[in-house]
Amino acid sequence: MTPRLGRIPYLNTEPFFADDEVRASAVVEVPSRMIDLARLGAVDIAPLPVVAAFDHPNVFRPVGGLGIAAAGAARSVFLRSSVPVEDLSDACIGVIDDTATSVRLLKVLLQFRFDISHATFVALDQPADAALLIGDKALLQSRNLHTHPYELDLAAEWHDWTGLPFVFASWMTRRDVPPDACVAALNYFNANLDANLADPSAIHRRRPDLGLSADAVATYLRTFLYRFDDSAWAGLDHFQELDARLTAVERVA
Repeated sequence: MTPRLGRIPYLNTEPFFADDEVRASAVVEVPSRMIDLARLGAVDIAPLPVVAAFDHPNVFRPVGGLGIAAAGAARSVFLRSSVPVEDLSDACIGVIDDTATSVRLLKVLLQFRFDISHATFVALDQPADAALLIGDKALLQSRNLHTHPYELDLAAEWHDWTGLPFVFASWMTRRDVPPDACVAALNYFNANLDANLADPSAIHRRRPDLGLSADAVATYLRTFLYRFDDSAWAGLDHFQELDARLTAVERVA
């Protein structure tokens, strides 16, 4: 079978693709909705939010040890707040609807890092004390220092706290997709990673919509870990443990 690929429309997923028919024909969707497409069989291999495997372990499995992780600041997943994060107890937090993993990372950090157990989460367009942004919107949006002067980079906070990278997304497939169907796709991703990270200029030309310089694109892309090492897997395991603990706390509450 020829697997149907999914593509997240964010700059940090571009290194997996070339300017070709494969990229053009991939199904494009934001992280939160890509999970549903994969569950329904509309895509066979996609860079899914890691919580997809937490929530549906009998449906999804990672492939190739590839994805999006950060050992420090990600620069495109952050909380912008009107008050210091330590003061967000009982606050209202707006959340961009693209997110599946980042909102759960935020909840883990609030609960276990900052001892904040009570906060209300609303849509991003609602009045709020803080806002969670991810992806290109977070990368490009100018900060409003008058109303939201405090900014927390979630991946940086995670790394400072745990000493481990944070894994946002992993290339996954459904368990009913034959392993040999993934080989060609993984070879394609790996070849593009080698070429694009060595010379990101093709990606810069591909994404004039962002209005970023070639140096800014290169610096941003090299922020991430695209091939997972032992520390990335350890970070993922630790996040899964804390996410499960948080679910248990919320059920009791």
